[in-house]
Amino acid sequence: MSSTSPEYQTVLESLLPPACPHHVLSLPVLPRKPHIPAQTICNLSLHPVLESALHILNMDLPSAHFLLRHMQAAPASEAMYLHGLLHRIEGDLDNCRAWYGDVKDTEAFRWVWGGMDAEGAESADGQSESPTASADESHSRALAFLDKVEAYKNSLLSSKRSLKDGASKTSIPSEDELGEISLREIRRMLSFCDKKFGTTSVADASKIWVSMNEKHADKAAEMITGGEGWREF
Repeated sequence: MSSTSPEYQTVLESLLPPACPHHVLSLPVLPRKPHIPAQTICNLSLHPVLESALHILNMDLPSAHFLLRHMQAAPASEAMYLHGLLHRIEGDLDNCRAWYGDVKDTEAFRWVWGGMDAEGAESADGQSESPTASADESHSRALAFLDKVEAYKNSLLSSKRSLKDGASKTSIPSEDELGEISLREIRRMLSFCDKKFGTTSVADASKIWVSMNEKHADKAAEMITGGEGWREF
């Protein structure tokens, strides 16, 4: 198990309740501003997956997307999962469902959602190295949560879809309820990545830079060879 650097722990705690409120959604419902400067996170020079997760927690979605769009394919399954989580925060639930479907068999996704019960609370084996829930079970729990987020989002947008399928207003989950599950998902993902990648400085992240196709090849090459951005990629 990796040791957690004090610098990382300090930044993480500054982004978590009670120091900082957690928001279930940002775009397109209630655009949020970052809680702390992006540079505070970038200066940690973490593994790009962990850095992306902190940017998401910071509600700095552009900074997270900047990293994640270059890690969109295997073997970067943790980044693929976070890409879906990013879309969830954005309120793009269909894209989130697609990404979650792509990673449902991966270790990270199964550990996060396999350690949570059908209601989103931590299950009995939540701290187990290998939760017993199957990939399909874990995926089903995640999709049930996304359905709740969508109902909440639609209620905020006063959409006609907010009461689809005969649902009543009383069936729309509260922000507090969703916030607890959302934060638990992110914290479990951070815990998984902390253990896998560590929280020490990664000066050269070029080997981690994976693209789904050649669409971003030129940009990726600039970052790998030219030092563009905050650090060498």
